[in-house]
Amino acid sequence: MNLKDLEYFQRLVRDKSFTKVAQAFHVSQPTITYAIKRLENELGADLIIRDQSHRSVIITKAGLILSKHISVILKELSVAIREIDRLKEETLEFGLPPIIGNYYFPKLSSFLFKNDLMEHVNLIDGGSKDLYALLKRGKIDMALLGSTEPIRDPELYSELLVKKNFTIVVSPEHPLAKRKSIAFSELEHESFVLLNEHYVHPIAFEKFSQQAHFEPKIIYQSSNLNILKGMIKEQVGIGFLVELAVNAEDHLVSIPIEDRPQPDFLISLVQRENVLQTTYRNQISQIIREFSDERKASQNRSDLE
Repeated sequence: MNLKDLEYFQRLVRDKSFTKVAQAFHVSQPTITYAIKRLENELGADLIIRDQSHRSVIITKAGLILSKHISVILKELSVAIREIDRLKEETLEFGLPPIIGNYYFPKLSSFLFKNDLMEHVNLIDGGSKDLYALLKRGKIDMALLGSTEPIRDPELYSELLVKKNFTIVVSPEHPLAKRKSIAFSELEHESFVLLNEHYVHPIAFEKFSQQAHFEPKIIYQSSNLNILKGMIKEQVGIGFLVELAVNAEDHLVSIPIEDRPQPDFLISLVQRENVLQTTYRNQISQIIREFSDERKASQNRSDLE
């Protein structure tokens, strides 16, 4: 079966016109006609119904089934081409969201430089939801992603590294700053500044809201974490952030949320399933696992103390 014939047919499904398809591929109209005929002969089924003027077509049920599978074939072929190109260049496209990056990257970058790997890694910044989409499309090879549920996708291999809690974040001057913990229901009259839909925070925030049975007042949403921290510090509103998003240098107060049960912030190492494992990929995966284990062991020791 000719790949170009499949491409011609897929475009015909979209445009419903032999003329338009021929123009798009810069070939003659008979070339498209013969390609469709070859497919029909190979499959033993009519894929289209031509009208009398031959200017438009109707796609048959068999044609629609074929089109559905062609979409998968062309998508996977495109991904394969990108992966092979990166393999030739010995580069790894690595997705790293800002919050998780601040947590992992100092250790990761030290390892990369010590082992002369930094030149082979191209870091891609973005929210977890955006990076997930890039992974699905084969635009990046690997990513550290945040989620509120384990990532289960037949196209991806996901390895859960650590769980973190969401917290309420306020200015040191805010009346809530002295609280050791707080129930989400106590925040009904507060104004919130939040990360936007590019992150997983809104999903967790909605779950807390539903459990507390009220609609919180959200006055501002942004993908810029530093802007939100500045607004929280100036008491424009209070924040809702995973605990690892706030550092001592921020001069902000993180308050644990009492509600049970509550969604976790899960950090997972995610890559496409069935990809060629390279030395760079394996080395980076291993150092991330080791760092996560070290952090978990350190946290367990702190909890025991």
